[in-house]
Amino acid sequence: MTRLLTTMLMSFALFGLGTDTTTATDAAGFKASRSATGSTSVVPQIVLTDAIVDGLNAQRESDADLSSDIGRLVADADAFLNVPTISDEFRAEHNARPSELHRLGEKSVERLTTLGLAWRLTGDPRFARRGREELLGLAQLETWYPAHFLGLSRISLAVTLGYSWLADALSAEDREAIATALIDKALRHAEELYGRDRQYYDGGWVVPHLWVPPVEVQGTLPDGTATADITWPVASFNWNIVCNTGMALAAMAVSASQPDLAARIFDRATVSIRNGLSLFAPEGAWPEGPMYGALSGRDAAIFFSALESVHGHDFGLSKAAGIPSFGDYLMHVTGPTGLLFNYGDSETTTDFVVLPWLSNRFGRPDYSWRKAGAPGLSLPALNLIWRQTEGVSPSLRQPKALWFGDAGLVTMRSAWDDPDATYVAFKAGPVQSHHNNLDAGTFVLDAKGVRWAVDLGRGNYLLPGYFTSERFRYYRTATIGQNTLAFDGANQKTNGRAFIEDFAQFPGFDFAIGDLSDPYNRKSGTVRRRVALVGDEAVLVQDEIAAASTGAVTWTMHTAARIDIDGPRATLKQDGKQMTAVILSPAGATFHARSADPCQTKYDTDCADQHPNTGIQRLMISLVGKDLPDEPLRIVVLFSEEADRAPSSVMPVIPLDEWRLRATLARETGEGTAIRPSPTE
Repeated sequence: MTRLLTTMLMSFALFGLGTDTTTATDAAGFKASRSATGSTSVVPQIVLTDAIVDGLNAQRESDADLSSDIGRLVADADAFLNVPTISDEFRAEHNARPSELHRLGEKSVERLTTLGLAWRLTGDPRFARRGREELLGLAQLETWYPAHFLGLSRISLAVTLGYSWLADALSAEDREAIATALIDKALRHAEELYGRDRQYYDGGWVVPHLWVPPVEVQGTLPDGTATADITWPVASFNWNIVCNTGMALAAMAVSASQPDLAARIFDRATVSIRNGLSLFAPEGAWPEGPMYGALSGRDAAIFFSALESVHGHDFGLSKAAGIPSFGDYLMHVTGPTGLLFNYGDSETTTDFVVLPWLSNRFGRPDYSWRKAGAPGLSLPALNLIWRQTEGVSPSLRQPKALWFGDAGLVTMRSAWDDPDATYVAFKAGPVQSHHNNLDAGTFVLDAKGVRWAVDLGRGNYLLPGYFTSERFRYYRTATIGQNTLAFDGANQKTNGRAFIEDFAQFPGFDFAIGDLSDPYNRKSGTVRRRVALVGDEAVLVQDEIAAASTGAVTWTMHTAARIDIDGPRATLKQDGKQMTAVILSPAGATFHARSADPCQTKYDTDCADQHPNTGIQRLMISLVGKDLPDEPLRIVVLFSEEADRAPSSVMPVIPLDEWRLRATLARETGEGTAIRPSPTE
């Protein structure tokens, strides 16, 4: 890092604002911006370089898909000419509410990068003029609300990229106004936070969001400041990457006029961001859920690309543990419906623009949002910049099942490139993260183009105490709101350590077994769940609960389907498709359906402000004390389009410990589908 800072300081010393000497800027390692007209300015080229612009213009001549995507980018830029500026929208439609700044910051990044790249590719002055108007409008806002630092960071990133990409369209006065805004409305506040954060950290008030041992992070600090707004420099969650990226790039952009401030911010950001990057370790699975993982990966890629564009390399930071395999996580956590396994506070869709960067950086053309079935990207400019794939390795074959051990996460699918494929994703744990739900054992299920088992995803962030220990009073975060087991209707414990104890792939039979005991405050090995993909079309969920660990048990799955129940059989109907669920064990158990409206459950705190979960029902199995056997309880549910003909419907219920043995024997004796009983049974 000392070498990195030295390089930056040399650059700052050589790079003077207003200097027209290209040789000086080249010697400093900065590349001047150049528009389609060929003129140059002294603003550093950040992410978008001349070489990238030239490459896109050359490649579009022979690449029809690229040319089409460039056409869509230009059309998007043209559409932005006819809508209010972001700053006008902020004032008029949102009454300048600070809480809206983050969402508008995301729109600002999209708009300014779209306008900037469209201008660089076409030379159309309309895009440059509108980009300038957007930049000056944001710069002239009275404040970027440092008390809501996440939103401030998004505005800073948007202004920084627009400032760099549109530099030749700006006068000296424009550049001074924009640089001053970045300094006064972002960087000086960031420097204060970096300093205050160190004080709180040294005083024991702030600790990183560690997983082992579990750490309780206070909701507020002694001065009343919200924890998230002050702890992000030393904490390990998505804010760390987003905020540090915004500040590091802003420091690069103003390095000429404020070299000392820029050097201090840049040095602190590049050290601090390692806390956030640590969450990719060891295998790329993001503990806060895939939506926050994708957004964190996107900003990390912007950070790395900025370093490469200014210095020619990223100082090895992109090789941090887990980042090279992060694309595997994003691909596998997306079902064939294009919906994410949205555990935690995730939505079912997100921006996958980081996939082209991962594909290019690590030579993995199989990292494709189109292959994953995900919807289109919200940042088309970054997609175009990162999608160039000259020199990457031949196409690789993604496995159909994958285990992310540290995250306790397994995904299984019958096929890629098939929207009707069967897919099941299963999460054991651990439970604790910044956006966690009490969801050890939860799963989602796709088949025939329909998501049958749904995760409800994020709750209402404005609910009282949502990001404190009060979080689990609410339905969507509580255990009752997950596709898992509940004992006596109680929550799992907040620092539970569930894990995958076994994962296996056999012909026609993939399965994972999770030990869920600890989240239920039970002895290891006493509460276990196995999820299996059988014969590429059926899914089996088997729970095994030791007799001493039972109590009243409920088995729950949330679904948007219409439910028709006939004792141990439930027929689910949705979008003209049908799925059947059958209880194979225990004998005599039956399904019932319940509303998922929080107001109709005991998790009804502020229920009028909770999501009503409209259109969602709970498919449930309830076993009370008098129904429970003295031996281990096995709850086994089979899902199949035609359950009567599914391979596992002809087999006995087998203890979990015997599944690997039975599957191995079936394979060795050539008895077809691995889970069929052998002829000797």
